[in-house]
Amino acid sequence: MASSSPDPDPASPDPSNPPASAAGDAAQRRSERRALLRDAAYEAERNTGERERTDEEARRGVIARLAIISLGTVVTIAGLAMLVLPGPGIVVVIAGLGILATEVAWAERLLAYAKRKANVDKITAQAPWVKPVSIVVAVIGVVVSIVYAVRWR
Repeated sequence: MASSSPDPDPASPDPSNPPASAAGDAAQRRSERRALLRDAAYEAERNTGERERTDEEARRGVIARLAIISLGTVVTIAGLAMLVLPGPGIVVVIAGLGILATEVAWAERLLAYAKRKANVDKITAQAPWVKPVSIVVAVIGVVVSIVYAVRWR
């Protein structure tokens, strides 16, 4: 007796079990996408004003940029944490944004804003005698500490 359901067609794909070639196609597409992104990054690095002649030089430039951006991000996040924790928060935030500003434009704008909020211009605008007097006091303090350590050991 014949069954009422038709036999599955062996040529039609089973949606619950994709063919092995689909996984290979996805891997190939990812590989092609990575190659396109890598080529775009190298091309962008070559167009920064400094001419890299080889892919190796461009790769070093991309890696250096990523390292600078990563360092700047870590320093900025640490500074943000120091705003609520003990530590020189705004100074570290400004330092982190300064590192980031060498590579990304938005950090440069944020750095200008942070400097305005921190009144950096007012703080750095000191009387001309302050810096030399501070240096002399620091040197005297170091000398006295060394003499004390050596003499009364």
